[in-house]
This record gives sequence, structure tokens and C-alpha cells, in this order.
Amino acid sequence: MKRKKQHPCDIHKTARQCGVRLYNGARQYHKTRNAGECFSPATLRRIGRAHGEPHLALVLRLIVETEGNAAELYAETLAAVSSLLEHKPELIERGAALFDAFDNIDLCAIRRRAHAMKCGLPASHTMRILLLLALA
Repeated sequence: MKRKKQHPCDIHKTARQCGVRLYNGARQYHKTRNAGECFSPATLRRIGRAHGEPHLALVLRLIVETEGNAAELYAETLAAVSSLLEHKPELIERGAALFDAFDNIDLCAIRRRAHAMKCGLPASHTMRILLLLALA
């Protein structure tokens, strides 16, 4: 089985450039988060290595730069947005219109709905579907 190429990725630099404060979730964790606080460095590292810094930066910006979503830097939200962009690359071509669309999406409500559905899939997978429906 052929392994995918890993991209070099400095998650700390990318997070800083996007206005995100990165914390080690294993050592410090808050149930409630302030805007721009991320306690999921492992998820950021996985996304960055798999898709590169530009992809990771877009994922972070879609969350922190859209209306009411800046505190939604949860691992499953990051994974869902990344997976959505990976599987629907035509969304990236929307440019500013994609950010406008995310302004109308409540990522917190989508995350809570995905958890409440308990459909046997990881919440990030369910969130990706719900996001796709919200963007359609």
C-alpha cells in the first residue's frame, strides 16, 4: 500500500497567521473557549501534514473569520471543514462567497446536532454532511 506524501507544516506559524492561539489540549483545556483558542494541535498537525499549510490556513480562516464561529476550533469541526474542502474542492473556487456562506452557518449548532444524532458515525463525518447541506 502506497503512503501519501506528508507536507511540511508549521502549525504554530499557520495558527498565528490566522489569529489562532494554540494550546496543548493535554495540559490545558477549557470547556468554554474564547474566540481564536484552539486546544487541538494534533488535529491541526494531521490536517497540515496531509494537505499542506495553505489548506490548513483556509480551514482555520473559514472558522475564525466568519460570523459567530471563532470559538468553534474543536477537533471535529476542524476535521469536518477540512474534509469538506478535500472532497468538494470546487467550494474553494467560490472565494469570498464561501466565507459569506460560512457567515450564515452556525458551526456550534451543527456540531451539537451531529453529536445529538448518534448515528454511529464520528461527529466530524456527520458534520461534513450537515455542512454540505447548509452550503447547497
